[in-house]
Amino acid sequence: MTPARLRQAGFSLLEAIVALTIMATAGLALFAAMNQSVQMAQRVETARLADSAVRNAMAWMETVNPSTTPEGEQQLGEISLRWRSELVEPARDAMTGHLQAGLYEVGLYRVTLELSLDGRPLTTTQMRRVGYRQVREPGVI
Repeated sequence: MTPARLRQAGFSLLEAIVALTIMATAGLALFAAMNQSVQMAQRVETARLADSAVRNAMAWMETVNPSTTPEGEQQLGEISLRWRSELVEPARDAMTGHLQAGLYEVGLYRVTLELSLDGRPLTTTQMRRVGYRQVREPGVI
């Protein structure tokens, strides 16, 4: 081997800087992709929590009569539920099978559900419910 050939073995400073730049760029791209994946996973978890909360709130609202309780609040585990109802169809007398007015007056309500977690709004949704109240006694025409 000649002495000139021995001096050329190895990397020059410029080659090392270029290699480090390429590695850093690839590392930044990988870090950005991982960060985006974590953010997407957090959004999915928030959407799953909101969906579960809406299902639980709608199931609980089956016990509420919007005619007698037009608004209120309820704690459902760690989720806070607040509702407001407004009359969509005017209240009417329910009818019996004998074409007579029934014991109840019924109306259609739009119920707005606001769900929050630890004081932060989680989601808002609406549902329609029938509200009723007794206006006649049995046996009285």
